[in-house]
Amino acid sequence: MATDRLLQTAAAALFALAFTSPAAADNAALDDDDRAAIARAEAYLNSVTTLQARFVQLDASGEAATGRLQVKRPGRMRFDYDPPTPILLVSRGTELVYYDRDLKTATRLDWEDTPAWFLLADRVSLAPGGPYRVVDVHRAPGQLVFTAVDADAPEDGRIAVSFADRAGTLKLAGWVAVDALGQPTRVTLFNLAANQPVDDKAFVFDEPVGALERQDP
Repeated sequence: MATDRLLQTAAAALFALAFTSPAAADNAALDDDDRAAIARAEAYLNSVTTLQARFVQLDASGEAATGRLQVKRPGRMRFDYDPPTPILLVSRGTELVYYDRDLKTATRLDWEDTPAWFLLADRVSLAPGGPYRVVDVHRAPGQLVFTAVDADAPEDGRIAVSFADRAGTLKLAGWVAVDALGQPTRVTLFNLAANQPVDDKAFVFDEPVGALERQDP
């Protein structure tokens, strides 16, 4: 369903290597250069306390949507889609609300059960034995992409997180989330600003709701 793909947003590295199959990636041993790249990505993500950007999202059918992203770690996020897309994703702590403005319906779920974990976690841990396992690293001039799966449920899908890598400095560029059926959702970020003030009012959900439900894991 389109709703499920939107909830699984965390997507955009437009690189074919981001779609390495989980089985193939699991069989590829990470070398010292890969581990160093993972450590750089982890350090960068943990240095980001707030984030604001414009985004373009492309789903598996090729349908595009645009909007604005605001993040304040830990746990707070606003993913606000431009019209005509009626969707708002907002989290002010442990719960993420998926809201359809046309239907005035909202669904709540734990953000830790979505690919947004790398944006919202208090601390991102990509080390062996952690909750997320890196299965592939792609390095190219100006680019770094790591692909990770849930360590306890790798069959649920994967996420490829992309960074611009220039002059030794990383900058989040986007991500690709691939669900359990292999359907990708891509998000590319533009005009990204990190570690600048973000008003907490951005994370207040005050839309009129006709129906509200809880989505269990």
